Amino acid sequence: MKTSFQIGRIIGIPIKLHITFLLILPVFVWNFAINPSPFGFSDQDTTLRYVLSLAMAVSLFVCVILHELGHSYIAKKHGTKIQSITLFLFGGVSALEEIPRDPKTELKMALAGPGVSFLISILFMGIYLLFKSPDDSFIQINDPYMRLFWMISIINIMLGIFNLLPAFPMDGGRVLRAWLAQRTTYIRATREAAGIGKMFAIIMGIFGLFYT
Repeated sequence: MKTSFQIGRIIGIPIKLHITFLLILPVFVWNFAINPSPFGFSDQDTTLRYVLSLAMAVSLFVCVILHELGHSYIAKKHGTKIQSITLFLFGGVSALEEIPRDPKTELKMALAGPGVSFLISILFMGIYLLFKSPDDSFIQINDPYMRLFWMISIINIMLGIFNLLPAFPMDGGRVLRAWLAQRTTYIRATREAAGIGKMFAIIMGIFGLFYT
């Protein structure tokens, strides 16, 4: 049984959906529908609430694809073939034939994804600020359509920052490995980046344990 299926191509790269994506999408729609402003649409009538929630959920995953395309574009530009980009339960994954062993190339690749997320955030925040009501605040956004733009902007900021955390194999961990690889061997840089990533994960786990 195939666990993923192709929905199209962008810049020659197959875009696929994993079966787990189909399971998580309704959860995101429901979550946006039951939460109030500014991170949901519970104050709207039923039809509009779920239409906007679906639009937000789909926009979130489109932004994840664009994030991955940022990585893939730089990889293709430097001669690495991209087999596919697949949307999974908790995000997107670019399948590369091989990881570039040039630290400078990997650094550009790792930064490209968060860079795309930040650009999307700036674009949508600019639209929101241009058309928002003078009565709106970051706590209460009355216009549900402007709220959609605001949510897309904020979520992309969070996506970019989260991916820059130095926890290998996330983007921040790859940035760290690329930086280390310019000063030592690639294998040692990978081990050190992975070790720092584990330490970071433990710290986050302890923080979550005591602050939940």
